[in-house]
Formats: sequence, C-alpha cells, structure tokens
Amino acid sequence: MTGFLLTTVRFDVPRLHSWTDATHHHDELIWATSGMITVRTPEGVWDCPANRGVWVPHGVPHSIDASADTALQATFFAPDTTTLPDTVGAVELLPAVRELLLLNADRAMPDDIRLRLQALVVDLLTPVPDMVVDLRMPASPRMSAVARRILSRLDAAETTADWAALAGMPERELVRGFTAETGLSPARWRIRARVRASLPLLRSGVPVAATARRLGYRSSGTFAEQFRQIMGRTPGAFTRDGNR
Repeated sequence: MTGFLLTTVRFDVPRLHSWTDATHHHDELIWATSGMITVRTPEGVWDCPANRGVWVPHGVPHSIDASADTALQATFFAPDTTTLPDTVGAVELLPAVRELLLLNADRAMPDDIRLRLQALVVDLLTPVPDMVVDLRMPASPRMSAVARRILSRLDAAETTADWAALAGMPERELVRGFTAETGLSPARWRIRARVRASLPLLRSGVPVAATARRLGYRSSGTFAEQFRQIMGRTPGAFTRDGNR
C-alpha cells in the first residue's frame, strides 16, 4: 500500500464460510459484489447489502459470516486517510464508489491517476446513520455476558429466567437493563439475532425448515413469521430475490 491511499483484496467464497476474531493494522471497509455478508464486532452486528459496507477501524476484532457464492471485498486504508469515525459503523456505497473501487483493483493505470481515483473514493465515503445498526451489543459487563451467551447458543431453548440467573439479577431487572442498552428485551434481541444469522444460510440454499431447526425453532412457521416481521418479506421470498 506504500504511496497509495487504499487497496482492495477479494475473497471468493464458494460455500458458506466464517472468519472469526480477525484484527488488522489498517482501517477496513468490508463489502460484497455478490452474496450475503454479516459482520459481528463487540459493538454490534451488521449486514452488508449491495448499497453499503461495514467500516471496521484498525485493531477492532471482528468476525464475518459469508453465504455461498459470495464475492467478499476487503478494502484497507492507509493511516489517517479518511475522516470516517473511529468506531464500527455502516458506510453508504454509491454505485459510482463500488465501480471506482473495482476499477482501482482490476485496472492498470499511471500512479497519478490511481491516486486521484482513490482520493475521490475517500471523499465519497459517507457514514450511514446509527439507526441502521442491525443488532446493538450492550456495554455493561453483565448485559454483555447475556448477549454473548445468546449469540453463542442461538439454537438453545434458554429463557429470560436462565439469562437472569447468568447475570445474577431478577428477571425484571435484567429486562429493564438490557432494553435500556439495546432497545430490545433479551427475548426480542434473540429473535433478531436468529433472523440475522439465518440470512447467510438462506442465501446459501439451506432450506427454510432446516434453517429454522439450526437456529433453535421447533416450528418453521414461527421462524417464517418472525423473519417477515423483521425483514418485511418471507424467508422464501428472500431466497428467491437473492437468486435472481
């Protein structure tokens, strides 16, 4: 990257795949030209649809879940290149920015032209408001422990009483504190986490019923209804749309 502002590395993912606990010395923009990506950090969980990427500052541990047939793009930036925040967040990817990033990665060009192209990309990167954070992680130690427990055992039939016992507090206190930090009760937060975890599975061709079972649902109908409430369409429609 010496002398340049950014570089992009492409990873072709033929089958469902995860990278866990990665950290980098450079700021990173994670995005995709095909397929489905979910990025998990200590601050929250984000999806990467075609019109946005996830900004991960240097040194922040993160994990990535990619569906089958994903073309994952990881763009790394030289130090002090952008004015983007030093916290994880979503970044708008205009079609022009995507094409410029691909052109920079794929086309040979004189250094002065490449630098102007890269500077334009940097100028056009725009943070998306915090409201698009898909799943916010709680900050306090006990609430964070509950959230990590939920994420590590999405298929478990645990209840609010189980999580309260883990946190060492009454159920009402847990619900009140968890909701204050995340905007959702623990039970609603798990529903959202399960739906988010289902996206790479569905895009990889895992049937709806099998996806529901893998995520701890006894009824695929319950899963489908909760998916529709959050995503605005059924799991089947989501899979069909992704295969067009």
